[in-house]
Amino acid sequence: MPTWLLVLASFLLVAVVLWFMFRMPASGAALFPWAPPLALSSVWLGLAATALAVGLWVLDHADYLVALALLLIDPAALATGILVLWIYRHEDTPKETVVLQKQQAGVGITLALLAVAVGYAFVMIHKAPFTPVGQ
Repeated sequence: MPTWLLVLASFLLVAVVLWFMFRMPASGAALFPWAPPLALSSVWLGLAATALAVGLWVLDHADYLVALALLLIDPAALATGILVLWIYRHEDTPKETVVLQKQQAGVGITLALLAVAVGYAFVMIHKAPFTPVGQ
């Protein structure tokens, strides 16, 4: 599969997830129990995505990790963080747990965006346009 197709698929996957998330109607507090594990997983997925993106630059045969990073871990880290912010989008109470979960989501999103930037920079520098993965 050409690398440019992986990059395009990664971008489209994130766009589709965001589109569906914000098209869903507000559900009140029904999804609040999902927010704490999602906030924690967004930070860990963001950290894993950043470590994998840095690993792309270090490893000799990193082509196969590009697909894992750009199609699985980066979108998952972004989606979990954005979903936490989406769950609390109408919650204005200054509860400490809500504030900290929003902060965790922000850290996860920031790490994921950093990983996306590093991964895309790797692809643009190391891969000729329209070359398949592994070449």
